[in-house]
Amino acid sequence: MHKKGYTIIELVMVISILGILATVSLPIYRESIAHYRHSMALRMIVYDIRLIQQKSISEKKSYKLIFNTNADGANLLHDYWLVYEENVFESRQLPDGNHVIETDFENDTLTFKPSGEPSQGGHITVSDALGNKSYIVVAPATGRVKISDELS
Repeated sequence: MHKKGYTIIELVMVISILGILATVSLPIYRESIAHYRHSMALRMIVYDIRLIQQKSISEKKSYKLIFNTNADGANLLHDYWLVYEENVFESRQLPDGNHVIETDFENDTLTFKPSGEPSQGGHITVSDALGNKSYIVVAPATGRVKISDELS
């Protein structure tokens, strides 16, 4: 008499194969999530740079972004602040694992004049959870913003 069903050996084999597939795919999944969060962090900063540049032009007033380049990088409440007349009107925290690690702006502050021109050109270095670095470059005269994997 034949019973319908699976043997214990068949179940063990299926579970073993699923375990191997999960072990192989987990690092790929983690890397994909880290890449997505890094891309999102870069876009957040670029958006806010363009926002304060437009506010400077439309309101004919100076606005600033102040970056927190705390070397520790752990337990940061805020990665950068949007400032008008020395008053913080917004603060931002980047997605998990991403931190501003360096800028070449004076006092880690990017200021836009009422004309929309940045006080100086420079770059912002953002690191992700895997140690990858990307750069946000601000052109000196126009304030044009671009994301790059290399400094040129």
